[in-house]
Amino acid sequence: MPPTEYFPHVDLLLKSLRIDRDRLSGKGKVAIDARLLRRILQYAIEQLPFSAEFYQANYPDIAAAAAAGRIPDLHRHFVETGWFEGRLGAPPAIDEAYYTGLYADVAQAVADGAITTPRAHYVQSGAAEGRVPSPHLAEEVAQWMHLLRVPVMAEL
Repeated sequence: MPPTEYFPHVDLLLKSLRIDRDRLSGKGKVAIDARLLRRILQYAIEQLPFSAEFYQANYPDIAAAAAAGRIPDLHRHFVETGWFEGRLGAPPAIDEAYYTGLYADVAQAVADGAITTPRAHYVQSGAAEGRVPSPHLAEEVAQWMHLLRVPVMAEL
């Protein structure tokens, strides 16, 4: 998906967050309305890749709900609910050889039959653990982990 062409002006965004520029530059914490944070996150989530086929194949409860008509729009469900439940919206860009080479526990779990594939591990828990799925994403994952102040998951 191409980069967005619009992002609200800093003053508009900060006004909605009820903070000023000086406060934003400080080291203290700021409170944010949970509903506003959720809406900001949903906007970002809308920009993520999404595959209805992947979403249904990996989440049988979603497939059943969609088949029963309880989820009329799978992408909307992902944006409004699924991401917040920890679901992925599209197949992850995972290099399975790299992933098992980096994470010996995953390689062992696959060898033991405890998990079916490295991809399955990443979908089920690796993404939530901050694991690096492929070498071309290593720097981006590291930047996010630094921003979130979470150590990059090197090897368990």
